[in-house]
Amino acid sequence: MDGSAPVAKMPKTAKERGKVAPAKLAHVVLRTPPERAQMILDWYKVVLEGEAMYEAGFGGFITYDDEHHRIAVLGFPGIKEHIDGYAGLHHVAFTYESLGDLVHTYDRLKGEGILPEFTINHGPTTSMYYFDPDKNQVELQVDNVPEERFAEYFDNGEFSANPIGVKFDPEELFARYKAGESEEDLLQRPDGPPPDLSEFPAN
Repeated sequence: MDGSAPVAKMPKTAKERGKVAPAKLAHVVLRTPPERAQMILDWYKVVLEGEAMYEAGFGGFITYDDEHHRIAVLGFPGIKEHIDGYAGLHHVAFTYESLGDLVHTYDRLKGEGILPEFTINHGPTTSMYYFDPDKNQVELQVDNVPEERFAEYFDNGEFSANPIGVKFDPEELFARYKAGESEEDLLQRPDGPPPDLSEFPAN
């Protein structure tokens, strides 16, 4: 972050480098005032199609796969409301298997009154950013490039030329997908300038 030219590469895994590292990222824990815990739990159940592995008066644990919990919500007395502009975690991202799954989720959540705050094709991903009721930011995304081709993608110069991406209209994307346009075409980053970073939702 010193103003020098960007460097993009896919490094070897820690295991390939002979290091001992975590086997996986297990879960994210959110804190909220006790009276909001159930509302936050319910939001993540809806957004992630999750179920509670455990719920109690203080909060609960949600899973959507074979991990016992991916999101935990804990109600702590004295927790204050979110304040914009402070350093900290920017967002948590969840990857879908296909663009079809992502646009299906967009349409399903729209029916629940949950809309993305910001949608952008970053190049390596097509991403939709949401705020939960406590204004924690959640990215729902799909990989535009297969993992085994990420090094090749970063070598082609597109990301270095525009590491932010190009905004898109999710309704237009959904309509094009429903009309039968191929995922390969829809995942291509469109031409256009990157948005100013001030447009990117902060939390």
